[in-house]
Amino acid sequence: METVELIEKVKTIYKGIAKSIETPENQSNRVDVFIEPDNLLEAVSALKKNERWYLIAISAYDTIGDAGEPLIGMIYHFAEEQVICSLRFFLPHNHRVVQSICPIIPSATIYERECMEMYGIDIQNTPDRSKLLLPDDWPDGIYPMFKSFTGLPDSNVVGKAADNE
Repeated sequence: METVELIEKVKTIYKGIAKSIETPENQSNRVDVFIEPDNLLEAVSALKKNERWYLIAISAYDTIGDAGEPLIGMIYHFAEEQVICSLRFFLPHNHRVVQSICPIIPSATIYERECMEMYGIDIQNTPDRSKLLLPDDWPDGIYPMFKSFTGLPDSNVVGKAADNE
């Protein structure tokens, strides 16, 4: 299928679900679909029902909203042939909760674990909540990808196991 046809198909799939749909400037093979967090499972299911879309990655980032409020942006990247469809939404820092997409795409667990660990996002109903990247003795409530992160309060907390080897 041609790029333009796939992008038009995405627009059709998300009519009624998306808050907005944009094609990034100078990237004719991409489409950004902005949704509400509560619509994530519906949005992923709608895409999976159509053609051969597959999950590339889930990413998060710490940002500031238009009103100056701290937010976590989340992006679920999917591809079919040459087209990349990114489902995007924002979570407030004080309520970083979203549903797992693992019931639809089981392999998403690795990306969900990274988002939980690095940004403190509570991904509900994910099958594996174990640490992926940080040491087991990493302090709770400290998320290294926050813009406000300046290091651990006690640099001796993490790495004790390595010192004992």
